[in-house]
Amino acid sequence: MIETLMKTHKTNEFIRIEESQEIQTIYFDKEQAELLHYLSDEIAFLGGVENKGAKSLTSIGARKIKDTFSNIQNSILSNYIDGKISVLIFENMKEFIDKNTNLNEELSLNEHEKSYDILYLGGRNQILLKLINEEAFAYDIDNEGKLVRVVANFKGGGLNKIENEAENVELSSHTGISLGPHTEAPYNCTFKSKDGLSPSPSSLILSAKFNPKLEPTLVIPVGPILKKIGIENTLALTANHFYFTRSDSFVESKEKYQQKKVSIIDFDEEHGYSIRYNSYRFTIDENAPSLVKEAYKLFCDEINASVPFEYSLTQSSAIVINNYRALHCRNIIEDNRRLLVRLFGISNKAVPTIISNNPLVIKG
Repeated sequence: MIETLMKTHKTNEFIRIEESQEIQTIYFDKEQAELLHYLSDEIAFLGGVENKGAKSLTSIGARKIKDTFSNIQNSILSNYIDGKISVLIFENMKEFIDKNTNLNEELSLNEHEKSYDILYLGGRNQILLKLINEEAFAYDIDNEGKLVRVVANFKGGGLNKIENEAENVELSSHTGISLGPHTEAPYNCTFKSKDGLSPSPSSLILSAKFNPKLEPTLVIPVGPILKKIGIENTLALTANHFYFTRSDSFVESKEKYQQKKVSIIDFDEEHGYSIRYNSYRFTIDENAPSLVKEAYKLFCDEINASVPFEYSLTQSSAIVINNYRALHCRNIIEDNRRLLVRLFGISNKAVPTIISNNPLVIKG
């Protein structure tokens, strides 16, 4: 993929813009990286993003960082906010862990969640989400209602077995299995709450504490695929003829789970189109019209034929994926020390069903 290097007038940093215009990267300069580090450290000191004081500190911090941004940096932020790109990458952030840290140290999920490093990355991710006008949040039925999700092989399924690995491994980010192309659940709606259920995340942001083998996160922008299959097939995917299975990471509901038919593509007059899809959870209604079946097959074939964009996270970078416009996936985990931190973001244009505001928890 050809890239263009553009130097800003305000600072000496370079901004890399992918020629496809689906993926753009912002490099922080040294002063911006120091400011972001200071703010992330303050949030970690408070106890992380779950602390009630973290939300206001995040808002203040994001405004301070934006005040230092060049015209090009602000233009790239606007491109993401306006849905013109599928992926936004932040680079040149400050590394925060000593190079001599023991990568082989084995901690439980609970110990990781309480560690400074994870509290720091959670805070940094929350500030980065605020830069794109999104609020970090959690679903009440997912990840125990916590904003920060530690993504690592705690339950097995990777290339190398872990101690006491179960025979049947769940499909979740707490395992090492490969995950096919998908958007993040839930799949009931995308922009506005429906029947008391909240929309899917607007974005997800990933950063790395450890990624020793530089194993990549894979992203497939959907826009080029929809162009390939054409208008008629794209319209066919807006019909409610698709079923999905419940995510393995969701807790059991007291209410009986009733499978509903949804569309793959949703359209909203204010926000445009969005996609909801999961290669290992979606199926088509056997009674769907042949036009819809043909469109679905073509759509799946194009996804399978796509060459994903690969990005290897380090401590100094983060990737934000537009959950409305892009699919993401991963290969089987090779190094069980790989540990990422994920937060969901909800756009200020979305309308969720809110359970609590600080921290933001919405009904899943």
